[in-house]
Amino acid sequence: MNRYHPAHLFLGGRKMNARIGLALLVLGCTLTACANAELTKVIPPPMPKRPVPPMDTPPPGTRVEIVDGDCRTILFVPEGYTRPPGGAVHLTIHFHTAEKYIVGEQLRRGLKEPLLIAHLGEGSSTYGKPFTDVDRLSRILDLVAGSLSNDKTKAKITQIDITSFSAGYGAVREILKQDKYIALIRRVILADSLYASWDPATTQPDATSRPAIENMQPFARFVEMAARGEKTFVLTHSQVPTPYANTVATAAWIIDHVGAEKVVLEQGSLPATLDPTFPLIYRADKGHLHIWGYGGNDMHAHLTHVRHIADIWMALDAAGED
Repeated sequence: MNRYHPAHLFLGGRKMNARIGLALLVLGCTLTACANAELTKVIPPPMPKRPVPPMDTPPPGTRVEIVDGDCRTILFVPEGYTRPPGGAVHLTIHFHTAEKYIVGEQLRRGLKEPLLIAHLGEGSSTYGKPFTDVDRLSRILDLVAGSLSNDKTKAKITQIDITSFSAGYGAVREILKQDKYIALIRRVILADSLYASWDPATTQPDATSRPAIENMQPFARFVEMAARGEKTFVLTHSQVPTPYANTVATAAWIIDHVGAEKVVLEQGSLPATLDPTFPLIYRADKGHLHIWGYGGNDMHAHLTHVRHIADIWMALDAAGED
């Protein structure tokens, strides 16, 4: 929860002891400052239009195919990567973006550790179906660890960060159904990437309609943990309308579920509110859970979120939020 309109101490017309008045004023300002410092610790980044950078030069690092049955992914190991003592590996996994682009974006945010890219095709079911096999991710992690091991050190995946764009949430939803994966995951960042069916009781979706509970419930435990500060969860969204529950609707479900406060932002209250095309409209934060709503209702508005994944990541890092 973040507030950008601090309460002001009002001193009436009656005379009061100067020392008491000063003390109350200092106390009021101190409490407000402390509250704002805590509540605005993570600053949502601006998301202006950003062109796709040239991708004709291979990024510095090593590329390895990781194949589990019909699920083909790519492991990228940044140049200069050194396994920590004991072989513990922190792995980032990204769902649904062209390989070269997401590698570049992750390097832009300062990636130093291995990155697994799953660019499986179009549609959330394309991402969700492979991971209905509850052991799929475990096998993939074993394959990744094997490729990072050597004669002296056996690698083991001890921490996972997950990012996704658009339809990639389908895989994330299946993964979060399993406690064994939640235990490994530190951060989940969904860049305009969480959709659902409408509640079956809804025949004509309108402003009061809610996403289908069976589509949202898999996220419930993780967002609750993030709201308590035990994990980190970020959902950024555009205003792009869809015939099914869009990211506006799923964001509202999460905000309601964890009891976060939605704060509509005035222009100029944060740098991200000043972008003329895709301004930050509101934010809702609780613990390490962050929902940030941006303007724009077209394809470019949707794409700008994946083009700023590095900036989302750096905003969390700058605040020291794990």
